[in-house]
Amino acid sequence: MDLSASPQTPAARAPRQDGQATRQQILETAGQLFAEQGYANTTSKQICENSKANNASVNYHFENKDGLYRAVLREAHDRLLRIETMITLSQSQDRAEDKLRAIVTVLIEGLANQREGWALKVLTRELLSPSSVLPEVLEEQAFPKAQIVRNILGQIMQLPPDDPATLRSAVSVFAPCLFLLIAHEPLTRHVLPGLALDPPALIEHMMSYALAGLAAVSRASTPV
Repeated sequence: MDLSASPQTPAARAPRQDGQATRQQILETAGQLFAEQGYANTTSKQICENSKANNASVNYHFENKDGLYRAVLREAHDRLLRIETMITLSQSQDRAEDKLRAIVTVLIEGLANQREGWALKVLTRELLSPSSVLPEVLEEQAFPKAQIVRNILGQIMQLPPDDPATLRSAVSVFAPCLFLLIAHEPLTRHVLPGLALDPPALIEHMMSYALAGLAAVSRASTPV
């Protein structure tokens, strides 16, 4: 048997490993440029020069600039809160309140951990100035996550996930996270100096506020 052709040999694995490293280098470089300059102002030439990759490599891994930007947005969503994480949490045997706490914890800690990276900046830019790829990324990333959240909130309030009260409650519970994503830096600098993104304290505050609000909405929505 000719073992040199085996897919398990280092020689066979090396090209795949090198290709993955190249892909990740391009992705990281593009993420930083998109975060600093925005999608429209970032050129494929800049990405190639900064990542030390040629245009053929970009096209091979991402098809084109749109494909690369789409991959960057997906990666940014994953770094903040992976859909796989939410699915695992939602399918656990924990109480609905504990599932909500787990999701809020992952999200708030993600905001804190990614504060210095490019992921939050890319997402903020995209929310404030949407690109043509946003609808596809929302359908793939945001909508499934929103459905999981609505299911959990519906369980807490004993209401259907598509009940108007459940939908409004989802906005009320997670709007602060969106606000922190977009406005935390200017807010703490100009409006509320001294407001710190302290994950444990913020998680406790959000959960206390959310559970009290959900209980009130549930009572108001329950027929007498």
